[in-house]
Amino acid sequence: MMPDDLLERASQEDLEALAQLDANGFICGRDEDAVAFTERLRRLRHNIANMEQALTEQGTFTIEDLTVSAQERIPQELFLEVASHCQELYSFQINWVPGFFINPKASLLFGGCAYYFYPDFFALFIIRKTFRDRDRWLIYRRQELLAHELCHVARIGLESMDYEETFAYQTATSSFRRFAGGLFRRQHDSLMFLGAAMLILAGQLIRTFWLPNLPVWLLWTAMAAVVARLVTQHRTACQRLGDAMASAQTVFGDQAQSVLFRCTDQEIRDLARLPHDSVQTWINRQCEQRLRWKIICHRFLQPANTPL
Repeated sequence: MMPDDLLERASQEDLEALAQLDANGFICGRDEDAVAFTERLRRLRHNIANMEQALTEQGTFTIEDLTVSAQERIPQELFLEVASHCQELYSFQINWVPGFFINPKASLLFGGCAYYFYPDFFALFIIRKTFRDRDRWLIYRRQELLAHELCHVARIGLESMDYEETFAYQTATSSFRRFAGGLFRRQHDSLMFLGAAMLILAGQLIRTFWLPNLPVWLLWTAMAAVVARLVTQHRTACQRLGDAMASAQTVFGDQAQSVLFRCTDQEIRDLARLPHDSVQTWINRQCEQRLRWKIICHRFLQPANTPL
């Protein structure tokens, strides 16, 4: 997966080696240096080796509340289905995340998800068994599920919240999902929406069976307020991302989307505020301070524009 010589070169800040790792979905973390970055990848390699050993010896592997079977392994060909899509969007391809078919408990509407851990780096992917033989089930597409979760795995070291779902949902085939996918950025966003929906349901039941004069419109007002907050928050974030894209394009051209994919939330906010004639200076400063930006510039800038 990661040869020793490649990791050794990367640990010494060999930019060609680091760029190769980046292209394979190993994006340098927010404030990682070369030693910390390669140590994280060595832990990943060790953790995957432990999983492979358990699958070989016992036929199953358990992590937290999840048990997967060697017989239910997702074939590599299915990951190859999404390689070109991830490459086109964000200039990376991941073929190292183990995946399994599984129908977990309470899986009525389950499509798929990724388990990933940081900084003790490990990741695996599970999708509904239906996708073994079918590309689509209900609103889910196999290719979209895989690409979406692989985006999360690639960005794990950035510890992003504000734009994580926005980037991942750009893999969707539906323009509506590409736009609305980032509405729920944090867990409390989802909880607020579900809470308001449950209050409306409870209010309707109480009105039907016990209190016919209950003013349910108050509950609908609360739901409208929650939706308005989510939409406003998402619209502001999208405008900021668009401004950051415009700034990045002044230096990186058509590679700007791949660059923003490797940015932290704060860096996106900074880029969005910058005058266009200050972007190059800002990037030079980032390259002086952060290994991740050295890798970004090495991969996505023309040699003549790459900071020394």
